[in-house]
Amino acid sequence: MNIVVVGGGFGGVKTALELSNKPGIHVMLLVANNNFEYHGALYRTATGRSPLEVIIPLRDIFKQSKNVEIILDKMASINAQKQYITSETGNTYRYDKAVLSLGNVVNYFGIEGMQNNSFAINMITSNIALRHALVKLFKTHKHPKIVIVGAGPSGVELAGELQNFASMVSERYGKTAARVDTVLIEGTDKVLPLMGERVSKIALKRLQSLGVEVMLNTRVNMCQPGKICLESRDLSADIIVWTAGSKPVDIYASQPEVFKLDRGRVVVDDYLRASGQEAIYVIGDNASTKYTGMAPTALHNAVYVAKHILGNEKEAYSPKLPAYVVPIGPNWAVYKQGDKVYSGYRGWLVRRRADLDIYRNFEPYKAAIRSWRKVNKKALF
Repeated sequence: MNIVVVGGGFGGVKTALELSNKPGIHVMLLVANNNFEYHGALYRTATGRSPLEVIIPLRDIFKQSKNVEIILDKMASINAQKQYITSETGNTYRYDKAVLSLGNVVNYFGIEGMQNNSFAINMITSNIALRHALVKLFKTHKHPKIVIVGAGPSGVELAGELQNFASMVSERYGKTAARVDTVLIEGTDKVLPLMGERVSKIALKRLQSLGVEVMLNTRVNMCQPGKICLESRDLSADIIVWTAGSKPVDIYASQPEVFKLDRGRVVVDDYLRASGQEAIYVIGDNASTKYTGMAPTALHNAVYVAKHILGNEKEAYSPKLPAYVVPIGPNWAVYKQGDKVYSGYRGWLVRRRADLDIYRNFEPYKAAIRSWRKVNKKALF
């Protein structure tokens, strides 16, 4: 059976691993680059930690896999009737089953100037670019101002680390640490709005204790070089970071004859197949399922789909409640799973265990431990 898996993130790579070395299965894994990126650690790369914590080469992940072919290519379209995928380079990949896990792209919601005048932190290259800009700023300004738009996990994680990173830069270059004026802007009435009132209050108190100014119920109308234009006033900034939105890739919307959408995500059946399609699975951020958008959900999707393809799973897919763990500053995190909530160093320990669990999904135990221990390894800046 020929399986084409598209996407080098949590869902795609985990699916390929679950199908690795299975008799009668050949897997073509289409990826945009040669590395798996652990996005949960991206904020640390932007604030001085080594990118080696984020990147795991795919050749290392699949070095024992005899039936997985890694192909550096990007999907452009899919022909559901003739069962082949066409890439941006014009290549075609025929499949018996296709698994699509293409992830999200940054959504600027049409805000004028935002894309050109702000940093995003959605991938390793953009994070390193932000880190270079931060180092330069902290070396040359005594009181820099940084505005972060979006108080979801990425924005909160970044805001909590900026002052600590300024201290790291001062130690590296023998300068007085810059006093960072961090402003976190959120359009809703709470930080971490998807995690509930209790978590939001805890996170807000923690951010304020770290000196972060939080502006809630605040809409951004425009972004200009060095300036955020709000409804009530303009706000100057040395660096602007956008963390306020993402959306599925455009491929799904461009093929309405294949995919039905629910608020941008693909409607799937009880077995995570695109609605009306027997041979196309859609998983991870792209699927309209409960708890979508979470790494544990993508991994859970991948394990289920691999079993279903192999004929080892006959039952309908059942969502699994994930844990939410958001670090806010060094050695501190807030944790939520169902009604259970706690924070502080205990939350940080849970986050560290969650990080290890992620690595163990993709690497042998000893290699996972090595990746996990890179949390305190500093980048060269």
